[in-house]
Amino acid sequence: MKDTSITAERGERFTLTVGQNASTREYWYLVGPEPDSSVLVSRGHVYASDSGDEAVAGAGGRLTFTFEAKGKGTTSFTLLHCTFTTCQGNTSTVPPETTGPSATPATGATTPSQAPERITYTVTVN
Repeated sequence: MKDTSITAERGERFTLTVGQNASTREYWYLVGPEPDSSVLVSRGHVYASDSGDEAVAGAGGRLTFTFEAKGKGTTSFTLLHCTFTTCQGNTSTVPPETTGPSATPATGATTPSQAPERITYTVTVN
């Protein structure tokens, strides 16, 4: 299991980078509940292709989320990892309407999808 505890100093910015591949409908989202804004603020996310500036069909990439530590305290945030087997209707900018397993099988699947992975990070700002 990966360590999901982060310690930061007030005013510090830090990033989390995850693999993402639109061609396989694999996406990551920052989902609620939002972190306590007096402790931590999201500064957005940026996608970078593994193929650099040249577009390559099927190439994956990296999605980097940036956060800023605002004030002393502890808060949490959650990243949701969706794949074509775990979320229905998700796109790079639109998370799925539900974060539970799909009640019906995906097209061509014989069983209902599984719940998407959720990773909750706890941030302590000194």
